[in-house]
Amino acid sequence: MKSLLGKIWRPVYAQIDLKNCTFKLQDGDTPPNYIEVKIGQGNLTYSEKVDRQYVHDRGLLDQVRNGDEQPMDVNFDFTWEYLTGSSTSGSLPTVEDALKNKGNAADWVSTDSDSCAPFALDIIVENLPPCTAEGDMETITLPDFRYETVAHDFRAGTVAVTGKCNAKEANIVRESASGH
Repeated sequence: MKSLLGKIWRPVYAQIDLKNCTFKLQDGDTPPNYIEVKIGQGNLTYSEKVDRQYVHDRGLLDQVRNGDEQPMDVNFDFTWEYLTGSSTSGSLPTVEDALKNKGNAADWVSTDSDSCAPFALDIIVENLPPCTAEGDMETITLPDFRYETVAHDFRAGTVAVTGKCNAKEANIVRESASGH
């Protein structure tokens, strides 16, 4: 067995601190309307699911087939410090306005190409961890997100949102920060 002494280990997955991220809600217009949220504290989770159908032959496992495609589940909760962005209405919408396509986000265009489908937007998280050796930037896009629940906690000063993306998986792009 080879010795691992002196080898450089590179983490495949690391904790992402949303304080070091740009959290963006973006519509489907060209150029896009968006708000960037400076996160104070919070978390974002998403789950990718695959439906598998197991077929038996005389009581024994025999074959596996893919079932129907499943949407991603997305949950985020946070307190935010401030909002920035770009909107054709001239005034920045709140997070809820953007999610609900109302108020200062009433003229936002859905990211879903089906004009009869409910309003959707993209969630984009750009992570540039401080003090990394390589300075790698990671951009995670959760496309066609639609909220299902918006919960408010006045005491904690947080908003918690759950919903689904009309996509099977997140789009993740990693690149060297020096390339920016």
